[in-house]
Amino acid sequence: MVARRIGNCRVVDEIGKGGMAIIYRAVQESLDRPVAIKELKPEFTKDEQITERFQREALTIAAFQHENIVHVYDYVARGSAQFIVMEYVDGISLFELLSRVERLPPEVAAVVALQLARALEYAHFRGVVHRDIKPSNVIVSKLGEVKLMDFGIARAEALGDLTRPGVALGTPSYMSPEQIMGERVDWRSDIFSFGIVLYQMLVGRKPFNESEQRTVMQAILKDPYLPPRALFPDIPRRLARLVARCLRKAPEQRFSSTETLRMLLEQFVARQVRINMRSRLVAFLHHRGVLTEAEALTVLTREILSQPRLARTDVSGPTPWYSRVLPVAAAAAIAFGVNLAGVAAAELLPAHTDRGGIALAKARGYLRVNVWPWARVFVDGSYIDTTPFMRALPLAPGRHTIELRNEHFEDERRVVEIEPERTASVTIELTRRRGSAP
Repeated sequence: MVARRIGNCRVVDEIGKGGMAIIYRAVQESLDRPVAIKELKPEFTKDEQITERFQREALTIAAFQHENIVHVYDYVARGSAQFIVMEYVDGISLFELLSRVERLPPEVAAVVALQLARALEYAHFRGVVHRDIKPSNVIVSKLGEVKLMDFGIARAEALGDLTRPGVALGTPSYMSPEQIMGERVDWRSDIFSFGIVLYQMLVGRKPFNESEQRTVMQAILKDPYLPPRALFPDIPRRLARLVARCLRKAPEQRFSSTETLRMLLEQFVARQVRINMRSRLVAFLHHRGVLTEAEALTVLTREILSQPRLARTDVSGPTPWYSRVLPVAAAAAIAFGVNLAGVAAAELLPAHTDRGGIALAKARGYLRVNVWPWARVFVDGSYIDTTPFMRALPLAPGRHTIELRNEHFEDERRVVEIEPERTASVTIELTRRRGSAP
């Protein structure tokens, strides 16, 4: 039976269950905030090594203060029962997200990977090796934030190692070769596991899999993997090379530091993602049906209004203030085709002005895009998303130019007429470029 109160927290419901723990959603009444509570399952409370690991997890993460790591607020022991009170993240695990969408667009995968790399860099600098990097331990929040969780088998240099030599801890499909061999691991083991996760985000499957001839652990130790671009040529070479460096069998051949990995991802994202990272992730979650339009607009509005150059309040001049919105805000507004608290991409969403000078959106129409095999979709020159996506794009009535781009196929360009409250559609089979590999 669920304990109704744990410390100063009131349990609301059970939200998850793992091999050794149960997760509850609760309310910390003293601060009136939602929290998550991790309880060690009763059958493990008499195992001294497991209970010590549970206490160490709380002790280790309680000292962490990083935006990409789930925060620990408290540790509660009640008789033999043990609980960790931690930050509640309203969102979806990367595991569940991948099960819904199969693979992520390369720039979205890079945004997730960058935030995960920042979490690992922070932990590694403090002498902590996670040892269980996998999609189910990564949470993507409804605010567009990525959080690393579950340090249950982490090794902290300051606390020593509870693992006996020759014993392999972790999830087999995401283990590094040295982890499988039961060797003492360092931060480079997490880099290998990180590479598996990034590969899976880019192509929709893990690089090493079980077969009739080999177990997954034997495949990690012995076998090569199919390069990401052999499966999906749209994957940028820079990301493919980064994956290859992470997945080298020998630890000394991987990145020289987690900092180097993080910096390379930052450079890639800066070039490829034209809007705020969180905004891009929120737009993706919305287009894939994870977030409602209301949830997405709440985040994007806040992102736009937080931009320093949007603080201008003078709307009486000859140039409408919303026409000078940063590209960050414009791209976010375009993605939804609506007016965001008076901030809109004027060229895509024609507006009239009320007496107070605030831009008001006209009635919308919609566009559904179907492309084979896939394409990056641009509306009137601004990037929206990469197909396939499930929702129709809301657009202002009138003519719009739709461009579809795929580096291995000829670009396609269409002019569509959008009518109020009606849905137009574009269905196109792309033509392969001459000399492009099939």
